[in-house]
Amino acid sequence: MVAAISAINHYSDPEYLRILQELMRFGIAPSGNKQIDKGKLEQAKAELIQKIQTRQQEEQKQELQVQPLEGVKDTQNTERAQLEESRLGAMTVAELNRLYFGI
Repeated sequence: MVAAISAINHYSDPEYLRILQELMRFGIAPSGNKQIDKGKLEQAKAELIQKIQTRQQEEQKQELQVQPLEGVKDTQNTERAQLEESRLGAMTVAELNRLYFGI
């Protein structure tokens, strides 16, 4: 970083000064060559954009995975309620059979 600071003081090209400052924000040491540093900066920006897009895609996948599970859970709860209703009928029939057959 000391090299970056001394490079900033050494150059008067405003575009290169901006490139050096942005490289310092990314924590990348400058090479002293404007074209190389510009390439490094573009690569660092591309990597950052890729990371952000990957993170957003993962968040979207997680949201999509959560939503179907809730829908499946609701379906299971309705099926369970239907089974419980039919079970009540079966319990009534069983009690009537006990009374009728004396079991």
